[in-house]
Amino acid sequence: MRVAIVHYHLEPGGVTRVIENTLESFSQELESPQFVVLTGRKYPGDKIKNVQIVEGLDYSSSTNSISPSVLKERLEKAAKVGLGGKPDIWHVHNHSLGKNASLTKAVALLAEDANPMLLHPHDFAEDGRPSNFSTLKEVYSSAYPCSSTVHYATLNHRDHTFLQKVFSNKASPVHLLANAISIPSSAQEVNTLPHPELPDNLFLYPVRAVRRKNLGELALIAASYPEKHFANSLGPTNPEFQPIFKRWEQFSTEINLPVTFALGEKTSVSFPEMVDHADGILSTSIAEGFGLGFLEPWMSGKFLWGRNIPEITLDFSSLGINLNHLYQRININLEHLQNKGSLSSKIQTTLEKFFLEYQQEMPSNATDIAYQSMVQNDQIDFGRLDEVLQEEIILSISKSTEARDEIRSQVKLERIDSEIILKNKESINENFAPKSYTTKLKHIYEKILHSKQDQLEFAHGEHLLESFLSPARLNLLRT
Repeated sequence: MRVAIVHYHLEPGGVTRVIENTLESFSQELESPQFVVLTGRKYPGDKIKNVQIVEGLDYSSSTNSISPSVLKERLEKAAKVGLGGKPDIWHVHNHSLGKNASLTKAVALLAEDANPMLLHPHDFAEDGRPSNFSTLKEVYSSAYPCSSTVHYATLNHRDHTFLQKVFSNKASPVHLLANAISIPSSAQEVNTLPHPELPDNLFLYPVRAVRRKNLGELALIAASYPEKHFANSLGPTNPEFQPIFKRWEQFSTEINLPVTFALGEKTSVSFPEMVDHADGILSTSIAEGFGLGFLEPWMSGKFLWGRNIPEITLDFSSLGINLNHLYQRININLEHLQNKGSLSSKIQTTLEKFFLEYQQEMPSNATDIAYQSMVQNDQIDFGRLDEVLQEEIILSISKSTEARDEIRSQVKLERIDSEIILKNKESINENFAPKSYTTKLKHIYEKILHSKQDQLEFAHGEHLLESFLSPARLNLLRT
């Protein structure tokens, strides 16, 4: 079996790590497929041995992208060079993300030539990325090819459900293929001596700062637990997020919160040593693709506290991973907002902007739907608010012992029985180890190869957009 894996680039990050882990795990098999990885820019790593650079495959705008037919020809040529012949399967990551409309169309052209394919979206242009979506305008009608030999793989239950709706009564199967995670080696040594550079009573949020990681909630929890210390690990690389990040640093200093932002950039201590030093791991993220942060802490022998994202973690819970202690909302009484009436107007303005950017008509009751999903019993979920409103609430709560106690009753940071750590670790080892992943992926490949070719058609991506653009899903941190 010859497989051509396609991705825009192989820079360090989630998709690259998935590809590296996949190939490394398959290399341990007696009968492994033959792989080539096609990418648009030079690979800075050394784990992937068979890489072909394809000019025009990298990120591009609608003004500087190449002809889709030219890109298709280059992909085919590079695949033959890397594999010694035509691929049996094309495995394409994020083809419809809107990072290069020519790839989206080139995939459609490959499908029209009856090439067996696995299309593997990790993220969606329809999910809070209107600028990405706009680049697909000319090719969107062919963004989702479907036939019995064009399969899709999704990372989580939500995406699986949404895509199944798109392909209702269509031939393309949709598989649930959760990412593998790296299993720490028992031989990996960590310096467990005390680190004077690190604060005591540390709860670590091991993420790079981006807006959806909801750093305001980290500050809120810090305001409610002054006897502990909180930190995220890395600052942002996206210059657009720098002002917000700097504001959280300044605001937290101004009101003396026990929180450090980008702790990993202010110490010489290694990341594994930071994790080992921490009393626990915390997550306040409001949106994830796969949800690696819900699995990795247990593998390091650490307990995870914080916000749950059920549409992502449902798959984990069904496999015996206990996340029952995580909260789904932090309810804040509306009295902590200086102007409660401003919330509805902000929601309406945000929705109008959002639907306009996606060039979709906003439902007449959209504002009410969004408000009712965010506010229950005169209490707003803190994680659905933008930074301005979050800062306002933290200022109010920091002045009230009663209000801080109410937060503590919802965000419980007690020490938990280590038996949960052990059981979660066992479940993750069983279900998310690289070998388990490659077994599932190989089964999907074989299903594709054994599928009988039928007529190609294109599904209506608008159904996917409707699912993601639902007013009930509105979060002011994702606009």
